Amino acid sequence: MLWVGRLFEQRYAVLRLTLVVLSGVGYLTLTPEGRAVGTVDLALAIGVLLFGYLEVRWPFAAVVSATLALGAGAVVGGGNDTVPTVGLAWAMFELGARSGGWRVWTGLGLGMVAHLVSDHGEFVDTPQTVVYGAAAAVAAPLLLGLHVRALGELNRQAAVRAAQEQTRVRADERASIARELHDLVAHHVASIVLRVAVARDVLPPADPRVRQVLDDVHTTGSSALADLRKLVTVLRDPDTAQQVLFVDPEGLPVALRAAVERSAGIGLNVQADIDPEVVRLDARTALALLRLTQEGLANVARHAGTAARARLSIRLGGELVAFELRDFGGPVSAGQAGGGHGLVGLRERVEVLGGRLQAGPADAGWLLRASLPASGVAA
Repeated sequence: MLWVGRLFEQRYAVLRLTLVVLSGVGYLTLTPEGRAVGTVDLALAIGVLLFGYLEVRWPFAAVVSATLALGAGAVVGGGNDTVPTVGLAWAMFELGARSGGWRVWTGLGLGMVAHLVSDHGEFVDTPQTVVYGAAAAVAAPLLLGLHVRALGELNRQAAVRAAQEQTRVRADERASIARELHDLVAHHVASIVLRVAVARDVLPPADPRVRQVLDDVHTTGSSALADLRKLVTVLRDPDTAQQVLFVDPEGLPVALRAAVERSAGIGLNVQADIDPEVVRLDARTALALLRLTQEGLANVARHAGTAARARLSIRLGGELVAFELRDFGGPVSAGQAGGGHGLVGLRERVEVLGGRLQAGPADAGWLLRASLPASGVAA
């Protein structure tokens, strides 16, 4: 029944008034002959129905027009004031629901006076009955409108408080994650980088391949530590997300080549075809491509073996960026299914940008394919 509450929202004012107008038209056309509506009453009723649409934007103006019609009916000798009375009652409701201050009190006074004028003949004999009827027809709809308005305001305040609470909870969660990343993960990564640097510089020269591995671990660890610090900054203050660049689009080709070279350093044979136009992408798309490349090559080494052969392709075409990484199998396994979260994270990263990701077996190996919108391409 939520639609009942929505019916009283501002955006449905025209619908509400149309229902009132239809009921008035029905009354005028279906009135029994014994209670026929005279010409004066018909003219006043039509005027009330037409001017009732003033309530859409000017509720107080609609109250004024309805009171004038009701009072005019009594002055010129109208005998059926049903439509003006109902029109005034509805105008009072709209006034209470959508206005405040002096308009409410002025509208209440005008409505009461109009009813007293309309029933002046009965007022002399039974004033209490006339006053009661005027209060029921004018004050009651006004109070109902004020009540609806108060409920709407309370609902809006509750929605604001709920949004503020949700924002606070998310901020607390981000701060907690930032603390854990800084105190645990970043600390351990920094320790690894430091130990590798010591091992590289202090230990006597050994196999050049060992030196190369140590250099690669140090470079990768330093890069990971820098990314962690940027991530902690963004988690603590999300407003800095646009200023903190995990990868500069202009440096994307270099970062992609570095990822390929690190994979080649552990034995992978990677054939890379990278469109130089990727420098024109925005930072979010550039980061997604870099993470796709890093995670994809890591999965190739993990599941197909460090001696596997792979082909990487990143091309810009039209409104899309096409990413494809295919390996041709290896001695470790023929598939890449596992319990990790790498592919899940990649899919989320791609889909949040409006792209699509596919991953699955292809011939003897594995295919990772993604298409991303190139909406961030500079002209």
